[in-house]
Amino acid sequence: MERHVPSRRRVLAAGTLGLAATTAAAPGAAAAPSDAGSGPFAGKVVLITGATSGIGEATARAMARAGAKVFFCGRREQLGRRVADGIRAAGGDATFRRADVRHESEVRDFVRACVSRYGRLDIAVNNAGVESPRAARLHEQSLADMESVWRTNAGGVFLGMKYEIPQMRAQGGGVIVNTASISAEVGFGTIAPYNASKHAVASLTKVAALEYAADNIRVNAFAPGAVDTPMLRRAAEAFGMTYEEIAQGYPIKRIVRAEEMASVVMWLSSDGASAVVGTDIDASGGYLTG
Repeated sequence: MERHVPSRRRVLAAGTLGLAATTAAAPGAAAAPSDAGSGPFAGKVVLITGATSGIGEATARAMARAGAKVFFCGRREQLGRRVADGIRAAGGDATFRRADVRHESEVRDFVRACVSRYGRLDIAVNNAGVESPRAARLHEQSLADMESVWRTNAGGVFLGMKYEIPQMRAQGGGVIVNTASISAEVGFGTIAPYNASKHAVASLTKVAALEYAADNIRVNAFAPGAVDTPMLRRAAEAFGMTYEEIAQGYPIKRIVRAEEMASVVMWLSSDGASAVVGTDIDASGGYLTG
């Protein structure tokens, strides 16, 4: 069969699935030295969901290097222990606790454990996410698949904020950053569960930002495009595409790294973004500008 040049929408439908989540550094990879006790986030307590790999892991490592105390979760305990050990070996302060954001009691206990250990919660990054189980048109999707993706991607953000916000209100403020997606801003065929869940993340972000701005709690999201993760590699294989083809759908013509997304999270978490409230920052490499 003749191979056709992929359409821009097909390219992005594959690329958008590489967003939130699952690339890990090679086991045993050395981390850069930490500035524990100093740096722009010195003394800050940062909670991150879904940080055993990918954007979450990169953010945990970057925050620790910048002096933060990092408390993070994930479902894969072995990976979580490895990430925490690596951060501590580099001089950082990190604690892993296994938690599944689909379950309210686990999210509640995760947030409480963070406060019990470190005494407060300054920054929360609700990052845990999963992809659509299969590429299919809407009428071919199952309710079970829709609910499964929603429970992690949208439900996890809702539950995270439900338990993070009371702590932040009690201590006088804080910052929340939610991992959305370019799928939160536009539609892509064949990934309805993922697309809908990320629209929900953007909406929840706006609602929370409006409701709690007066409590000195800043809530924002960011929208990655194609990020180099195992999720993106699975999507590329499913769509029969190469990274080079996917990259053509983006103005920067390349796949971005998880570390670049960590930099976006850190800026949104910083005092430099003090006037940024309720937005979904385009971190796609320019796709959403078109």
